[in-house]
Amino acid sequence: MTQQGDEMLDCAGLGRQIAANEAAAARFLHQDKKVEQANTARNVGSVIPGVGLFLVLSTDLSNEEQIMARALIDRDEQLRFLAKQKQCTF
Repeated sequence: MTQQGDEMLDCAGLGRQIAANEAAAARFLHQDKKVEQANTARNVGSVIPGVGLFLVLSTDLSNEEQIMARALIDRDEQLRFLAKQKQCTF
């Protein structure tokens, strides 16, 4: 959640970090949604020989995307706390 040097960031730097983290978290959550949809298709595809195996090999990353997105969201909470302390407005 915190990184060395966070306390030294000014309001502009905090704003840039928060915006970048929000964009990255949105990408991870979007990827997670696609993986969930593929996992649902895998369960249906497992009835069709060959299709289910391909999906099993290519769609087991959902938990990783969720963890990465959550880490970015948690980091943003810390950055927003710092921004509030510094009375940043953005």
